Amino acid sequence: MKRNINLMMLTLAMIMALVASAIGPTVVYADEGTPPEPTSEETTNEETTSNETTEETTELVEEITVPEILEQAPEGTEIVVVNEEGEAEPLATEEAAEIISNSDPMWCPEGVNPGGVGCTPPFSDFASLLIELNGGSYTGNGVIWVEDGYDGNDNAQIEFDGNVLTNLSNNNLTINGGWDGVHGGGNITGTSSLDVSMVFVNWNGNITLNDLDINATDGAGFGLFVSNTGNIALDNVSVNGTTTNSFGFGDGAVIDTTGNVNITESEFNNNATNGLQVESGGTVTLDTVSASNNTLTGAFIDTCIYNNVSGLCDGNGSVTITSGTTNVFNNNSFTGLIVDSGGGITINNTEANGNDLDGALLTSADDNGTGNVNISDSEFSDNQNGYGLDVLTDGNIDLDNVTVNNNGTGAVLDSTYGTGYVNVNDSTFGDSNTTGNTWTGLHIDSGSTITLNNVIASYNGTNGAYLDAVGDITVTDSQFNDNVHFNFPQDPGLYATSNGGNITLTNVVANNNQFGAGVVLVTNGTGNVSVSGTSQFNGNGTFGIQAKAYDGDITLTDVEASNNASKGAYLNVYGSGNVFITGGDFVENGSYGIYATSSQGEVNVEDVTVTGNNVTKFGAFLSGLNVFVSDSIFQSNTEAGLVIVAKEQVDLVNVTADQNGVNGVEVYTSQTNGCIKHGSDVINIAVNVDGGTYTNNGEYGLVVVPGPEGTLVFVNPATFGGNGLGDYLLDLTAPENCPEKEPSGPKPPTKPNNVVQVPFTGGTPVEQDCDLFSNTILELPNGTWIKVGCPFEGFSNLEGVLEEDLPSSLGAGVEFVAGISTSLTDGEGNTMLNEDGTVTITFQITEDSRARSYSVLFWDETLNDGAGGWVKLPVYEFGTSFPLHPDNPEDGRTIISGVQRVGDTITLTVDFSGVFVLVTP
Repeated sequence: MKRNINLMMLTLAMIMALVASAIGPTVVYADEGTPPEPTSEETTNEETTSNETTEETTELVEEITVPEILEQAPEGTEIVVVNEEGEAEPLATEEAAEIISNSDPMWCPEGVNPGGVGCTPPFSDFASLLIELNGGSYTGNGVIWVEDGYDGNDNAQIEFDGNVLTNLSNNNLTINGGWDGVHGGGNITGTSSLDVSMVFVNWNGNITLNDLDINATDGAGFGLFVSNTGNIALDNVSVNGTTTNSFGFGDGAVIDTTGNVNITESEFNNNATNGLQVESGGTVTLDTVSASNNTLTGAFIDTCIYNNVSGLCDGNGSVTITSGTTNVFNNNSFTGLIVDSGGGITINNTEANGNDLDGALLTSADDNGTGNVNISDSEFSDNQNGYGLDVLTDGNIDLDNVTVNNNGTGAVLDSTYGTGYVNVNDSTFGDSNTTGNTWTGLHIDSGSTITLNNVIASYNGTNGAYLDAVGDITVTDSQFNDNVHFNFPQDPGLYATSNGGNITLTNVVANNNQFGAGVVLVTNGTGNVSVSGTSQFNGNGTFGIQAKAYDGDITLTDVEASNNASKGAYLNVYGSGNVFITGGDFVENGSYGIYATSSQGEVNVEDVTVTGNNVTKFGAFLSGLNVFVSDSIFQSNTEAGLVIVAKEQVDLVNVTADQNGVNGVEVYTSQTNGCIKHGSDVINIAVNVDGGTYTNNGEYGLVVVPGPEGTLVFVNPATFGGNGLGDYLLDLTAPENCPEKEPSGPKPPTKPNNVVQVPFTGGTPVEQDCDLFSNTILELPNGTWIKVGCPFEGFSNLEGVLEEDLPSSLGAGVEFVAGISTSLTDGEGNTMLNEDGTVTITFQITEDSRARSYSVLFWDETLNDGAGGWVKLPVYEFGTSFPLHPDNPEDGRTIISGVQRVGDTITLTVDFSGVFVLVTP
């Protein structure tokens, strides 16, 4: 592990030192300087070292001689070279050349230049310097200067132990690598290299490391370990290529402090396990940092230090990851970046791409609140077995100019641990066939409001965007196209539900969502739904736009919803809210151009065009307490152009119903359109027609069935002509009575569950019996269980799995909670799916695991060419199922219902078996 001396730099350093000498002789010390009298052991070690370097020294002398060095000194300078015994060495000897060439680490008081008053002599390695520091009277803040030519001089771990260096441990310590070697100056011209691990423990002062390259191959299990109670700063430090020890550890850098941590222009790459781990009771700032190509987690930053007894962070520091260029957390074999912050997270100019699991997993939450999460100008893509970006906070979430493409799940943003809002601006979550995410592009659960502005969430496998908020949801200038690829029609391009606020869409486009709706919008309570601007919902697999409200209104303004397979607009108000549709085109939809109902409110349609082009069955179906239609066209539908059901009044003003296959317009009461229940009063309505055109329809231009005492009034004349059976029909027939319900027979007996208590390991597979039982429940002693539903013919088994028995290690920042191994086999022991049934997995959360969020990992043996790998299963979304590998049609495994928390359990439903692990976060 001996270095190869950079002779040119040493020569330049020697010349500069000579020039700097003003008067008197210049003394050049040997590597150990002028040490105290050596012990016999030290003498033996020095003799051994001398023997080991004889060959190298001879080689050096051939390359550079004393005269070659000295001839560059200023004329008249007196040179004295001192050997280890403090005796003058003749300048013509090889010993003098070796002494001159080997000046290296030295400690100096802070503010004193190398070689100045109070400095140690220079040494050939850190071990010798540490002996000097321990044995000397050095104290106070200090700086260790290491030449840029320093390259693997140390044969053992470099350890700064405050319990040994008691004279220094309460003071600040700085190590400057890359020093040019010139005494009297502190110029940095490169970096210094170490091939052994470096340790700082039991230290109370600040620690600063600059310009060091650490490539530890000494089997310590880490390259750099720092533990202190002061601040820690790293600048231009690399800890790369750390090898594993006998326990399987091979981390790059591990930092543990109660102070602040600042890391700038540094690398933690290609390490055998994790790249960088930081636990800080203060703040942490990373500026232009790379933690890539590590075997486990790239970087794990923890300023929360979560206490799962109190439910609070013991730390409160914020985490900032920033750069004038880029931070990189790419191509790690677990997760790229994990942050658990006690005081908020700010990230910009950062990449977390191509990791085997998540790109970035960010938490800033506890029971009291910790801080907001702000992310800008960053990318989280190509993390195909996990989430591109996963955020949990009890504060606000702001994303600006963020790209999240080609992941398993794109982004999951959750502020429901508190009452924070979620804002996303100018961001992309899939925008082409090659960049869409396997499952949902953007999933948001907000404890307050959600605002999306200029967002693209397209070409994703399930939902484009899935939004669930306590408050208002506002979406502006955004696109949700070409999603829903897997024939699960509950999934739309955009799903949004508000549990107490309004939903507002402006200039939103949701087209060509293959097997689902363009948008599905749901409000509860008095929340309103409003859609306006140049919004389009065309060519979708079911509905263009579906909206549901209760006591709030639904308003569409200038909306285009055409060429959808079922309905253009499908609007339902279940309480007292109203429906307003103003302007817009609804062309060539499958069953209905517009289908709008209000249980207790009104329906108002104005200035719309509904054209079937002999494709759509019914132009529009409108049902409400009162229905008003004006200045609108319903034409070329194969059945009726417009069907209205009302309870009180209908007004038709300047309506055109032309070239429809049956009737132009049909008007009914809720009873004449169906039947009257026994004991109910007959409903009669007033129908007013003010102008309009009712022409060229297959039967009548206008049919009105208003009840036996209902009325039809032409306020102004209407135009009729070319209708197959006549201009209009007024039918005052009383509604038919609803048929009496036949008494239902006895319900068939409910089959019981087959509940089987199984041991943690070593249980016997249980045969499914769907004739006697509705399902089989296998329960472990810790309360975790699975339910194998019927129909299923085969055997099921459940065993517990300990962390040490997992098929592959978990990276830093992810904590193991519980593991299970399930099997579904036929009579011959072959693995099979429960294709027509389900397997519901329920993990019991133990009392000592008070985590803030949980995830479920599945070990997929088909990944990595059969070597296997972890998959992070998707979070629960209403009505959504997720094929495990949609790109492989021969792989029928499906996550039927995603991961969700129900009370003190974590549950999901699948149709396959294997190893499932509950982790936090």
